[in-house]
Amino acid sequence: MSPERESLDFDIVFVGAGPANLSAAIHLQNLVERHNERATSPLEPEIAIIEKGRYPGAHLLSGAILDPSAFSLFMPDFLEKGCPLEAPVGKEHVWFLGEKRKLRIPYLPEAFRNGGNYLVSLSRFGAWLASEAEARGIALIDNTAATGPILENGRVAGIVTDDKGIDRNGRAMPGSEPGMRLNARAVVVGEGARGSLFRQLDRIFGLQPEAGKQIYETGVKEVWKIPAGRTGAGEIHHTFGHPLPPELYGGGWLYAFSETSVSLGFVTSAEPSLPSVDPHYNLQLFKRHPLVRDIIAGGSMLEYGAKTITSGGYDAMPKLFGPGFLLTGECAGLVNMQRLKGLHLAMHSGVLAAETLFDSLVSGDFTEKALRTYETRFETSAMKEELHGARLYRQGFEHGLYRGLVNAGLKVAVPAPPSSPGENRLLPGGKEYDKWLLKKKAFRPDGALTFGKNDSVFRSGTVHEENQPCHLEIQPEDVAVICAERCAGEFGNPCQHFCPAGVYEIDTDSRPPLKINPSNCLHCKTCEIADPYGVIVWKPPEGGGGPGYKLC
Repeated sequence: MSPERESLDFDIVFVGAGPANLSAAIHLQNLVERHNERATSPLEPEIAIIEKGRYPGAHLLSGAILDPSAFSLFMPDFLEKGCPLEAPVGKEHVWFLGEKRKLRIPYLPEAFRNGGNYLVSLSRFGAWLASEAEARGIALIDNTAATGPILENGRVAGIVTDDKGIDRNGRAMPGSEPGMRLNARAVVVGEGARGSLFRQLDRIFGLQPEAGKQIYETGVKEVWKIPAGRTGAGEIHHTFGHPLPPELYGGGWLYAFSETSVSLGFVTSAEPSLPSVDPHYNLQLFKRHPLVRDIIAGGSMLEYGAKTITSGGYDAMPKLFGPGFLLTGECAGLVNMQRLKGLHLAMHSGVLAAETLFDSLVSGDFTEKALRTYETRFETSAMKEELHGARLYRQGFEHGLYRGLVNAGLKVAVPAPPSSPGENRLLPGGKEYDKWLLKKKAFRPDGALTFGKNDSVFRSGTVHEENQPCHLEIQPEDVAVICAERCAGEFGNPCQHFCPAGVYEIDTDSRPPLKINPSNCLHCKTCEIADPYGVIVWKPPEGGGGPGYKLC
């Protein structure tokens, strides 16, 4: 017998308190208030934002460089309102790295330039946007995850939220509460990359294009306090090359928030065909390069985090709307990998979603035909022009780094590509895999410049209720057959490498050999993406669990 769920009625429910949905909610409320100033029949919509983190911004992480252009569409006075900008972008550098050396790329194409942009902490930025939304009377419900859509007559009619107080065996503990039923005339899904609600909607409505392959990367980040005199506020560095092999896409960054505070990180392609890579390990090697080491040595690492990045671009974008729902931000694939930016696109999508929803509130029409105007707005927007122009950038690296640099228009002399690229794929049985594995096994973090995964996770503020069902689901038969036998021989159990939080451990002397540590999970979803067999299913844990970013 299912427990009785509390049912609440809203006009609009936003799933995810990221920049896209917060911008949408703020703009929608502004449109409603302007309408009511002159209307004889004022609008009084019920709007709610739900957020699975324990506070707004807790799960937000990015580099991040903000193109402020989207603010002109809904909050032109963002500076006067106290938007938390760390520094305007100053000196810019792009480097090709060898193991010890660096080669500066002398010419930067227009897309790589950042004049007029700002460095931001995304968690701080998101928390500020949330405060602006709440100041306008918008209800923000944190510690609450969307676990599934409510379907009525073939359309989304709301969402169901997570149950509270369920133990690891699925039994209700004293004080447990069933999740709520949030009914809505429209649901706006802005969960970031590969959200769990989006995946369910994709299965039901077929949102992903058949021809366009979605591509993902895993970004890992640290925030450091460093001695003064190493860099200047606003200085940025982007890198290609070391420590990645030529056939694997990725790169690093270092952004100076101030003379004594820097954001640095590394992005590694998350590919089921090349799963035996380790984003966290790559970041540690990146920090040992003289370019980075000379800036941060003697400092202290304050915060660590990880997330996946949706990088397939325009051709891999899902359908932006469906019966009863809209997709915003990175959930809609709105990331420009050529510019290494997505915040302005996320916010712009929120503005267009708000204008669509406002028209529906005025007309009372929330049919799929009415919501389709969101896609029409996108097709005539600057977003469409930007993303379409960059649609082939990321795919240009599918044949390796060197060809990708040429395709990107970066004028730099690089080594000739290897004659047999297949020989260097990081898979068991190949000499490059064995070389990589031996090097990784020999790596010992020093606790000052480099860190192990457990030390890093400790600095992420990650907390989960220990006695709850494991939110990383693998069927027992898959553990026994795939994890213990097939995956061990074919891929070397890559989950022990590709998870940036050490969630998965392999002990070949145990049966089953796989141990899962869900309390370490950073909610990045790399495991679902990089698992070569697709047997790992990530579901939201009890709301409030996960990282607690404040600086990232």
